Amino acid sequence: MTTRRSNFLSSRVFWAIAVVFCAIEGAILALAYERNIDQIELSDQVALVRESTIVVWRLAAGSSVVSGSEFPDNPTVTDPQFVWLTAALQGLRTGGEVQGLDGTIFHLFPIEAADTRHTLTDAIVRWSSFLRLHTHAPGASTAYEELRALGPTLAGLGIHLAEKRDEASRAAMRLVILALGTSVLAFVIVGTLLIRQTRRFERSGQLMRSMMNQIGAGVCILGSTDKIADANRAACRMLGRPRRELRGKRLDEILQENDGVWTGERPDGMPLAIERIPGMIQSEKGPLRIVTLLDITARHLTNECLQHLANHDPLTGLPNRGFLEGYFTRELARSSKQGLVLGVAALDLDGFKPVNDTYGHAVGDELLVQIAQRFTSALRISDLIARTGGDEFVGIFPDVGNRESLSFLGERLLGVFDHPFQVRGHVISLTGSIGLAIAPDDGEDQDSLVRAADAAMYRAKQSGRRRLQLTAVGTPGRAA
Repeated sequence: MTTRRSNFLSSRVFWAIAVVFCAIEGAILALAYERNIDQIELSDQVALVRESTIVVWRLAAGSSVVSGSEFPDNPTVTDPQFVWLTAALQGLRTGGEVQGLDGTIFHLFPIEAADTRHTLTDAIVRWSSFLRLHTHAPGASTAYEELRALGPTLAGLGIHLAEKRDEASRAAMRLVILALGTSVLAFVIVGTLLIRQTRRFERSGQLMRSMMNQIGAGVCILGSTDKIADANRAACRMLGRPRRELRGKRLDEILQENDGVWTGERPDGMPLAIERIPGMIQSEKGPLRIVTLLDITARHLTNECLQHLANHDPLTGLPNRGFLEGYFTRELARSSKQGLVLGVAALDLDGFKPVNDTYGHAVGDELLVQIAQRFTSALRISDLIARTGGDEFVGIFPDVGNRESLSFLGERLLGVFDHPFQVRGHVISLTGSIGLAIAPDDGEDQDSLVRAADAAMYRAKQSGRRRLQLTAVGTPGRAA
């Protein structure tokens, strides 16, 4: 809880500092932009004042003036220089567009500073006086004196505007430097916080990995797509793969679920059985999905071994009577549902008891093992043969089609006795008798079908050794 709270506070402090620096940076840049705009406006004003000063000095050098105090209401001025100078002074006072002597368009803003506006007003008054005097008495000495006084006034106005322009330029530069310094400071502080946070995450990840590696059970951290993001040593050892090979893989690409147990093989071919336990843990970055792997291979193999022993004959490895009953029931239900023909065979060895009496039970047991192996190789993949007694066997043949096909399969089983058996230096010849029945013609349940096959088998024994008998069509339980 404390770790989560500290992480939360660290995150809030980080973003608060970032927002404050962004706000300061934005305010500084806004002020720098304003000072830059002021510098541009003042530059236009300075340029226009300088051109106006040149025009005034040019006029003063060759003209006489009269006195006055304001612009005339309708001055009769025809000189283009008078018109231009009037427009220039008017633009400096009220703002607007004014074309320079070289054709440059100045976008002027009105002069607002008190000292420079006072100087501009003085210049406008003198120019107005000159225009009035010059209009009524061209060449008058008083008009000339006003024009001569206007030049220094405009020069002083230009000096004031130039100083303000330079001050605005320096202010903009200082603000830009301050913005750069603030950016560097923000970068250092935020970078330091990020580095500390990254190191904290790294230490947390190292601590988590160290803790995971101390766990005896396998632990895998899963990503959003159920792919393995990380695994501890126990999981790598359990799955037989290094961490780099496990990353990016899904567990179902390595193991397959079978009755709640995930089974598979290690790269070295060893069998693997694992129990998966999903879970969730809290980390610096938030909740993480994990899965705990418990190695139950030994228990699983023991269960499989016990189940095999319970369902198979310990001598021959063939299915026993207990397994046969369940399998028989399932195949009957499937054949009935799908409308298939199921074949049943009852097989008994002829003359097996004398072998035991002559060579001993050890030879007899090994002979049974060889017979079982030959039976297995003679069957189809879908067929099954079980040992139900000392020398008795029952075969199940799904989807045989008809009696002729079943008879062919019976002949294949009898064919295993065509060659003698080599057992511990003894050559032993043996035969067998087989009785065959089919479902549903000869019965619809296990008991009736086995009775029909047994009856056919005993009929075959009465006819002579190595015989095969089919039950009569439509007479369940009786040999043909």
